[in-house]
Amino acid sequence: MVQRANILGDVRAEADTKMLETVFYETPDYKTLLESSDRTIVVGRRGTGKSALAYKLEQHYQKVDKTIVIHLAADEDQIIGIRPLVKLFGDEFRIIRAGSRIAWRYAFMMEITYALSSHFKYKGSETADFLESHLKKWRQNRYGFCARLKEKLRGVLNPSVDVESSVSDLAQSLEINEVEDAVKKALDITKKSIVILVDRLDEGYEPDATGIGLINGLVQAVIDLNSKLTGVRIVIFLRDNVFRAVAKYDPDFSRNIEGQVIRLHWDEYGLFNLVTNRLKKVFSLDQENTNRIWNACVARDLQNKEGFRKCLRLTLYRPRDLLILLNDAFLNAGQQERTQIIDADIDATAKTISKNRLDDLEKEYSTIFPGLSLFTKIFTHKNPEMLVREAISIIDKVLREDTYDQKIQQQLAILQSPIDVLRDLYRIGFIGIFDETSGSFVFCHDGKDPNKEFEDAGKILIHPCYWMALNLTRDALNPEEAEEIYDEYDIDVASSTPEQRIKEIGRVISQLESIPVGVDGFNEFEEWCLRAIKIVFAGALRNAELHPNKDAVQRRDIVATNLGETPVWRRIYEDYTSRQVIFEVKNYIGLSSGEYRQMLSYLTKEYGKVGFIINRDEETNLAKEKELDWMREMYKSHDVLIIKLTAKFLCNLLSKLRSPQKHDAPDKALNALLDLYLRTYVNGSVSRKGRH
Repeated sequence: MVQRANILGDVRAEADTKMLETVFYETPDYKTLLESSDRTIVVGRRGTGKSALAYKLEQHYQKVDKTIVIHLAADEDQIIGIRPLVKLFGDEFRIIRAGSRIAWRYAFMMEITYALSSHFKYKGSETADFLESHLKKWRQNRYGFCARLKEKLRGVLNPSVDVESSVSDLAQSLEINEVEDAVKKALDITKKSIVILVDRLDEGYEPDATGIGLINGLVQAVIDLNSKLTGVRIVIFLRDNVFRAVAKYDPDFSRNIEGQVIRLHWDEYGLFNLVTNRLKKVFSLDQENTNRIWNACVARDLQNKEGFRKCLRLTLYRPRDLLILLNDAFLNAGQQERTQIIDADIDATAKTISKNRLDDLEKEYSTIFPGLSLFTKIFTHKNPEMLVREAISIIDKVLREDTYDQKIQQQLAILQSPIDVLRDLYRIGFIGIFDETSGSFVFCHDGKDPNKEFEDAGKILIHPCYWMALNLTRDALNPEEAEEIYDEYDIDVASSTPEQRIKEIGRVISQLESIPVGVDGFNEFEEWCLRAIKIVFAGALRNAELHPNKDAVQRRDIVATNLGETPVWRRIYEDYTSRQVIFEVKNYIGLSSGEYRQMLSYLTKEYGKVGFIINRDEETNLAKEKELDWMREMYKSHDVLIIKLTAKFLCNLLSKLRSPQKHDAPDKALNALLDLYLRTYVNGSVSRKGRH
């Protein structure tokens, strides 16, 4: 047997053109894209063949009469270069999306114009005279589509104007409506169809408001042009995690985007055909039956469909995983001068591949699921199959810890429930649920929600492709168990609450409205404040708990440990020596001098020289000649700083934390409040009513 790496082809589409040209397996998804023009957004996880599809679609449309194909692939440096310009639209997602949408529309129309500009009917038209003034500058940059857009934006955006004006000015500067009308005429004159394929959009992508707004604007621009320009079809290829971020942030997702999507799905049948097509070519086999082709290349327990399934269980049902596994197995067999692969060849590389799959999973979903690696690693050395209540017990140990960094601790404080974690682990394909009806473990690799609740007595299974990486008590399935695993795609889903983080924060905020002001709501308000502080200052304050009030035994304050782990709390420790931070909870409106004197009595030893009072006022500003005077007296006479917070202030911070990218919003807000106290309340005069 010839020893050759990647004998079944390269896992990168750009390096696998020979195989793609001769033995490409035409999946149902590929045929749908050819036969229907209403699916313009192709979504798939890493290694599901997005770039291969783009390559084959390009080949197909190049053969279609009167059709021009434009294949645009973003480079990392180009996307990174656009980001600073997009930031001129501010940090509000809605405005970033609107500005990006205009920019991408213009860019696509310039590429269309560029493609039509050599046509003889275009050259002599009135339309050409107008478009050439735009196209001349567009052509000057030869470094690609995104580089051209970057240069154009650099020339028209004005950093000195406000963000709303930037968006409206951009549309005027680019003459976006006039360009669109001219492109319509050019398409009509030339009688040409245009197909644009946009790939590798995850290059340089960052999961913040700028990055997501940039991609969302592109998606909206594609939908706009596909509907407005007759004869134009734009297809974009997005990685699953990027698409999920778009779905999360875009309030109009279900109306505008969802119906345009096709998700790449691979099942056993498709993967078996993909592999046997390649085996037949590589080994010059004359069999037509796929089972016979497979059996000609494998031996022992790998024979027949059952043997193929054994290989498949070590993958995530993705072509990339399977080709890597089989390429390495055939290389191992060749080194031992065998023409067929056996179990030992698969086992020789399976553990490395298993570790790579786990690393891929953690990298792909780390921004959407902060702390994911904590919840995968805790299953190390465990049995891969367990009851839901056993998994809950294991997960609960992680949730009870208060030692993680801010992003992770914040996410854990929001989710709180082990069931929420199990749902997320299911969504990303790490665990499967046992379905009593089918008698199978059902897995999901598309990020959708389970359609039923996890019950204590229910069974879950860690996906077999991760068993070796986690050194589980078993590393293989017997045939009976293999039949009980089903990697399903189109399961019934409950999508009314797609983002647990947003749902849970919204629930905490809404709870406040039901808590009555005054004595009747004291206990509830104390519990609410503790929950809010655990979320808002997660990863900054540790071990927050309710502590009996020494002056009112029925009342409780909140005490938390300050280890100086974020800038504002480091400032508080260094300036006020506050290792234990106290929040006095008052479920009423307005403060008296008594509350300030009471707080003063607490501020000794490890409590330092700063304390916080939380009440039900509308604003954090201090009332003149009352709260302001009492605060100043405490500061000047006793050298302590007493800061008033409000439940509404905490709600505003909770609202900002709906976005994981704003995890530092509480730090910034509290730092600004400290500055206000020191610069205005303590040392200055209060000339106007501030709102915070």
